Amino acid sequence: MNENKFLRELKTLIYLVREYGICHIDFEIDSKNIRDTEKADIFYYQCHQGFYAAQDRVIPLLRKIILEQEKLKTDLKNARRERQKEEASKINLTLRRVKFQEQVLRKLMDAIAWQLFSYDLSTMRRLYCGALPVVITNSNLDSELSFIKQYKENHPCGFSLISDLTSFIQIGDVVTVDKDNGICISELKEGAVNDQIFEIIKDVSKTQCPEKLQQELKGKDDRFLQQFKRVTKQINKTYQVSETIATGYGTDLFTGQTVRIVQGDVQPNTFFDTLRSLSLSCHKKGYAISVVEDCLLIGVYDITKFPSQVFDAWNDLLKIKFPIYDMRASFFDPLSFPIFLHGFSDTFILELISGKKVIKMSIDIEKWLSTFEKDGCTIRWLSKKETSKINSKMKGGNRIFDINGQGIEIEKDGITQIIGHGIFSRLFTSFLTPSSAKQHLLTMFVPPSQ
Repeated sequence: MNENKFLRELKTLIYLVREYGICHIDFEIDSKNIRDTEKADIFYYQCHQGFYAAQDRVIPLLRKIILEQEKLKTDLKNARRERQKEEASKINLTLRRVKFQEQVLRKLMDAIAWQLFSYDLSTMRRLYCGALPVVITNSNLDSELSFIKQYKENHPCGFSLISDLTSFIQIGDVVTVDKDNGICISELKEGAVNDQIFEIIKDVSKTQCPEKLQQELKGKDDRFLQQFKRVTKQINKTYQVSETIATGYGTDLFTGQTVRIVQGDVQPNTFFDTLRSLSLSCHKKGYAISVVEDCLLIGVYDITKFPSQVFDAWNDLLKIKFPIYDMRASFFDPLSFPIFLHGFSDTFILELISGKKVIKMSIDIEKWLSTFEKDGCTIRWLSKKETSKINSKMKGGNRIFDINGQGIEIEKDGITQIIGHGIFSRLFTSFLTPSSAKQHLLTMFVPPSQ
């Protein structure tokens, strides 16, 4: 899609997700009014109208972009076969731009999901299975759109999000939220075969009789039995995730590891105010830099005035081992905090997406890890062999965090954990201060009984 047209569409979408609800009420959103049931209902209704409008606009845009990708891939294949290097390079550059546009749209839908799940990343991680985003077509959303039409009629104040539009919700077909039922993850039945399968499941659930299931499946052909297995497996995944969310304990479907959802009343500290100040300052001289808690480096650049590569030189000068994080990479991280939910201006967000403005960050990992040791932790760098062995056991291509092939193990009071990528996503996209990120990791050392 043409870049200018894409940015114009995106500006409208950002308004629908961030501002529509506030702009369509005639009272202030404050602690008093949000406790007023009638006013709260009006506010949530208007927010959901904005979400619906955004979802309706994203569907055709995503379809168009995905079809464009398919054509570009074919053109690229032909150019390479005919050894047209310059043409292939040009097509590949366009393909990368269009793929980025897809990720931006999905991250915008993620921004809706984060609001539905009250910004609780520990819960949302349970919905991610490590699969690639679903390639939506003209047909595979029919059941979801039909469901939403009926859902609107029955729950006019609620909202229904199509999972396949997001980059991380890979459990269930739709996520719904309304005042009476709260938030629900649902599988949708589609087609005659699935109708039969759901009827069997419903009948067997009532009787709780294994013989009943055998009787129902007797005489069914292999195709039906294979579909039955797929449907029940998906239902089981949804049930497992729902149980984990409800109880706080379970198994991560992505990694296969035992997980604990930690929820606390303490609000973590962030460096957003620092970053916002830098975003304003960089307008004047083309750049602005800062260091948070003596270990986290930040640089904001207007590349029309100042090259962002100077940040790389700064990082190298300080001999920091950690790889530099470019904020645009957050759009490719399914579990990153959506930039749209931060308090930046719409203009600044659009400039980041277009590449006119650049945010780069890095952390002096050794300085940061030394603060763990002051809290009684022991830090050990795993060998490359140990790291490789752990990664080989991870499901879905997931990997632990490493630098030059070496992971990091933290031990305290006989409990050990290996650092994953998630904590750095919190640092660089949720803007947690290094000390808050450390405290988040330390909560994992508390035994479940406590």
